[in-house]
Amino acid sequence: MFQLFLDTTRDTTLNGFYIPRECCVFINQWQVNHNPELWGDPSEFRPERLLTAEGTTINKPLSEKIMLFGLGKRQCIGEVLGKWEVFLFLAILLQQLEFSLPPGVKVDLTPIYGLTMKHARCEHFQVWLRFSIK
Repeated sequence: MFQLFLDTTRDTTLNGFYIPRECCVFINQWQVNHNPELWGDPSEFRPERLLTAEGTTINKPLSEKIMLFGLGKRQCIGEVLGKWEVFLFLAILLQQLEFSLPPGVKVDLTPIYGLTMKHARCEHFQVWLRFSIK
């Protein structure tokens, strides 16, 4: 679970809660990205949920509701570089390797909560080279 913190610049009231000036406010980023009112079934892996109804393009207003790199003045300055790095890393993995599970094996994706959120190790996960290396 990642938490972002902000310092308030003036006295304010938000959803009936009084927040004094210069108060440190923590945002539960995990909860924002797992809101069932917005995502329906946030624990299910369904990347198609971010596509338009036709399924041909990304639903930009919906995809912008995912908070990956923080918000405001404390937003990560490496967001663009980070997104490109993740894209290149995954593209190379998917080009070079084949990932699979033996037939009938189910993976438990129940998270293990702590300072960071992890998943149990999957002993049955298999990785194969797609092409022979010469």
